[in-house]
Amino acid sequence: MTLTEQQTKVISERPLNDALDNPREKLCDLHKSDIPRQEDVANLLAALLASPAAFSLPSPDGSGNVAVKLFSIQQHVRGGGLKLEHFRPLVCHVLDKSPDVDIWDAVLNLIERLSPLTHPPSSIAPTFKGTPVKTSSSRLADSETRGIIEGGLFEEIKNCTFRNVKGFCDKFFNPKSWRQEQKAMLWAMMTAHDGKIWTEFPSTTNERPVWDWLCSLEERFLADAPYKLHTTRTANQFNERKGQMDVFLQIPATNADDTFEYKHVLVIGEQKKLNDTGKFKATLLQLARYVRGVFTDQPTRRFVHAFSLCASTMELWVFDRSGPYSSGPFDIHDEPDKFARALVGYATMDNDMMGLDTFIERGDAYRYVTLDDASGNEMRVKLNKAMVRQRAIVCRGTTCYEAQNSQVAKFSWASDKRKLEAEQLKLAEQRGVEGVARVVAHRQITTIAELRDGLEFPKHYRFRNEANFSEDLPLATTSTHTSDHKRKSSDDDASDNTLESNKRRPNSQKSKLSTEFNDQSSIGKAMPSLYIPGEDLWENRIYSCLVVSPAGRVISDFKTIEELLESMRDAIKAHQSLYTAGNILHRDISSNNIIITNPKTADGFKGMLIDLDLAKVRDSGPSEARHQTGTMQFMAIEVLRKADHTYRHDLESFFYVLLWMCARQSWNNGFSGKKKPPKDSILRKWEIGTFEYIADAKVGHMTINGLERVMAEFPDIFHVVKPLCLKIRSILFGETARLNIGTPSGDPDELYRAIITAYDEVIDALIKN
Repeated sequence: MTLTEQQTKVISERPLNDALDNPREKLCDLHKSDIPRQEDVANLLAALLASPAAFSLPSPDGSGNVAVKLFSIQQHVRGGGLKLEHFRPLVCHVLDKSPDVDIWDAVLNLIERLSPLTHPPSSIAPTFKGTPVKTSSSRLADSETRGIIEGGLFEEIKNCTFRNVKGFCDKFFNPKSWRQEQKAMLWAMMTAHDGKIWTEFPSTTNERPVWDWLCSLEERFLADAPYKLHTTRTANQFNERKGQMDVFLQIPATNADDTFEYKHVLVIGEQKKLNDTGKFKATLLQLARYVRGVFTDQPTRRFVHAFSLCASTMELWVFDRSGPYSSGPFDIHDEPDKFARALVGYATMDNDMMGLDTFIERGDAYRYVTLDDASGNEMRVKLNKAMVRQRAIVCRGTTCYEAQNSQVAKFSWASDKRKLEAEQLKLAEQRGVEGVARVVAHRQITTIAELRDGLEFPKHYRFRNEANFSEDLPLATTSTHTSDHKRKSSDDDASDNTLESNKRRPNSQKSKLSTEFNDQSSIGKAMPSLYIPGEDLWENRIYSCLVVSPAGRVISDFKTIEELLESMRDAIKAHQSLYTAGNILHRDISSNNIIITNPKTADGFKGMLIDLDLAKVRDSGPSEARHQTGTMQFMAIEVLRKADHTYRHDLESFFYVLLWMCARQSWNNGFSGKKKPPKDSILRKWEIGTFEYIADAKVGHMTINGLERVMAEFPDIFHVVKPLCLKIRSILFGETARLNIGTPSGDPDELYRAIITAYDEVIDALIKN
């Protein structure tokens, strides 16, 4: 490179003098055509690093000085991560005793050439100011074992479960607001209680006698109710997923083959022979597993009713997107009115009280939503087939439908502490961002606060040893655990029910972080107060519908390797534009948030980014949301370890998406040939276990040997992608034995350019061939 006048002046004012004499002596026996030795190169760099000019010369990219860059290069040399032939031109100048300007010119050329490979380990220190990441069972397929799914569900609900909520029965089962026929059913049913007990309640509370008793009540008093009691006799009576449901209510089933579907289930019940308080958690997780199935197949449902009946002790539950809460346990003999009100209520509730979706208009052939367009005018949008849905309870519940005019309608429950996605997208459009969806229409539907209005919540229920379940989450290589552990005493599920009840507290100023973490040594220190649950008892979420354009197919639907790579590359370009032009960081890169688009309708982009629910304006501080959920498979290593999110972490997530598409999804997309997919994929370790376990697994897989093991699971036809994967690994993590998982200082465009160029080279080769 040509030195500037300023650089030449710095070099002349700060001469090397005899600074290189010692390393020159050690190099004197080296022929100019030879590759220098590792130790000699390290000594030469140390001598240059210590010279005054190194601290005064700016680095070629303008980020920091030459000394910082030389130190990083020296560390890579000592770690054996760089090819020593790169240093031959510099060594030749040193041996020839070239003028200082020639030596520094060679140094600057070297820095420029090696810069993509030698990012400092963590030039931008983690500050832990980001929103805490929380796990979600959405990453778990329905085919997973019961223990694994219930483990994921426990992580979702353990800090947001409430019992003995005041006002519960009056809100959901209040006869004062009932129709006359409902009141008549209640009055009639109460005649089956003699003032002390339900007269025909079985003396042996096995499942069958209790079921027969419930059916007798239904037959005598609820004959005209629209919803009926059902049960399953085998684990295969639900079409979508296995599992026997003790009791549930739905419109009377007419299936001749006696099968059921979760999309028809209205209320879920779990019946036990004994009221063993030591098994409370197990019973709740059974209910949660069924509720998860209902939310999966009724993704726009607002909440789900459930109950447990353990001997004669009943507990009524509601599950919404912020967690489960209950009436508290009661004995049906001692409080017969509660039981009767519940049974009549479940059998006769209207759609609103049942928590069903009342926003989407359902016609004979199509579904419609009415929203507000960009001008504030009402707009009726026709919905077609569903594209995306989440398998989880406590989450955003993101659900996407194809809509009219090549658009996408998205429903989600976003934290009220964050900017709504519609606002982020409008901001991106104003700032000229390319490759990101455009807002067509939007409307807020409801909030968790509205759904819970009138209720008084105590402190959240505290499960005894609540951390143990996450620590024991089943791993792909170990036997699975279930939540049905035997207890030593009934105190194992002790709660804080004696604490004074409070209504949900209003938002308040959170405590400020008192310490700035200025170097990498901050990793591993105690988390600041942001990671302690906030003062709000539960997280308020805003349920809204957003229509964006253009539509596309999720990246997992790729049809050719070329289509996969072009879509990934253009989505990275979109991310670059969002970050550099829009000043917005996406923070949720996953296979669901990258779409394959038609370049004719997407401004030339063959891939675009969607879902800005978790996006954040750069340098805007924590959102104060209680947590963010993300897709575990694609989270960056540092994010899993709770460092604040940077653009480099999103680029790392793009890499994990690429690997997942090649190693896992490709087998389902017709690329397998005559081979079968690996029986136990190595990438299972990205799905199951604690954050730390998954982070450690990814560290191992991002070494060259580890990545080669991952790529060994690619179908044969994907051999053309392997050089690209190795190149991106090198760009992101460096070439040393120690992975560089931090974010480099300097111009972010450098990292984007290096990765996009790597994609371009492989795509060009594919097109030529």
